[in-house]
Amino acid sequence: MATYACIASFHTNPYTCGVARFNGALATELGSKVLSLVSAAALDSGTILLSIKLEEIDDAGKLQIETIVNNSSIVFDLFLHATDDSKLESHLLKAARKVFAASAEIGAKIQVRRPDAVSLFAPGAPVTAVLNRSEINLLTFGMAHKISADGFRRLAKILGASKQSFQLEVSSALHEGTSFDENFFLVGAEISHAFGGNVVFLGFLADQEVSRRLQESTALVAFFPKGVRENNTTVMSAMAHGCAVISNLDAASPSWMKHGQTIFDVNQLEVFPDESTIKKVGANAQKAVADFGFDQLAKLIQKI
Repeated sequence: MATYACIASFHTNPYTCGVARFNGALATELGSKVLSLVSAAALDSGTILLSIKLEEIDDAGKLQIETIVNNSSIVFDLFLHATDDSKLESHLLKAARKVFAASAEIGAKIQVRRPDAVSLFAPGAPVTAVLNRSEINLLTFGMAHKISADGFRRLAKILGASKQSFQLEVSSALHEGTSFDENFFLVGAEISHAFGGNVVFLGFLADQEVSRRLQESTALVAFFPKGVRENNTTVMSAMAHGCAVISNLDAASPSWMKHGQTIFDVNQLEVFPDESTIKKVGANAQKAVADFGFDQLAKLIQKI
């Protein structure tokens, strides 16, 4: 098995790029690591495996690749996840020590220019063990840029003292024009650390799947820079499902959101509530928001 100083990946976020996810899994099996191409080119020695899909890289990125290959002394093997017959691809095929293709079709196309190219494959995600449900199953979802770690740290301490097994599932959506940037994943790492690693990142979920999970979860967790409001749709959705909510209250939170009655304020929690209390608060929450549906909103707008 070849040993590489690293796998060079143009995109490095495994949550937003399939090639980056592939590169991470392969690096683990090779006992190596994934680096950006810029970082890989700065290594003192060793062969790197450049694993890319050129059609997913913009013109500026392609120019960066060409510049690095032309102006550095890197020794690299090439793993192509697609072929585009571009000048850059031809240059990479010529400069690479070895060439691998992710499928026989790709291999056949590039063997015209690189006869010794080896056709391989791209494995799917590994089969993981199905975990038993924890005693406490929490769900949080919302816009990526709004997730704050402070409330989660306090909740994690409360959960740790409960002596019950727990798990937090994190789903996130994006605002138009934004992305899952590095800051989001740093926050995710902080939350995971606070919860002792008992965190599962779900990525984006459709409304139907969110609804199903709300009906199965112990509680929804949602924290805000100031306090929860009646326009926080994640909270309103959970309450409408009869799912208990753990959030943070302040003076501007609606009066009908009351700790221990229709919601749990993490700053007032001393111990994690028992099952009967959680069910009672969830049921009360569902009643509290019964008049806050789109049907009622439409009627109010038409009245004014």
